[in-house]
Amino acid sequence: MGQENLTKIVRSEIGRGWIGSNRRCNYYPCHYDGQDCTFCYCPFYPCNDTRFGKEIERPKMGDTVWACDTCLMIHDTDVCKHIVDEMRRLGITEPEDPRIKDIFPDAAKIYLDKDE
Repeated sequence: MGQENLTKIVRSEIGRGWIGSNRRCNYYPCHYDGQDCTFCYCPFYPCNDTRFGKEIERPKMGDTVWACDTCLMIHDTDVCKHIVDEMRRLGITEPEDPRIKDIFPDAAKIYLDKDE
């Protein structure tokens, strides 16, 4: 999927707000039962935080890409609610808004604190 299409999807998700689990989705559950479906695509991508992913080489393409296929943070309800609340508080309506990255540290903390 191209970056332009991803941007459209994330823009729609930002505008829609928190939805929780979407059991009517044809792809549900794409990760685990009970996942939060507010964001299909992470608004922080690429977060470049090695707790959640890693840079991998693509020899055929001659470049690298951020791989976060094992990260489930964006499907945690508490994380999603925090992100949506902060986006609304800050007036963020576009995925390209650089302030989205400012939301990441607290979202990561919410998620990681659950493992403690």
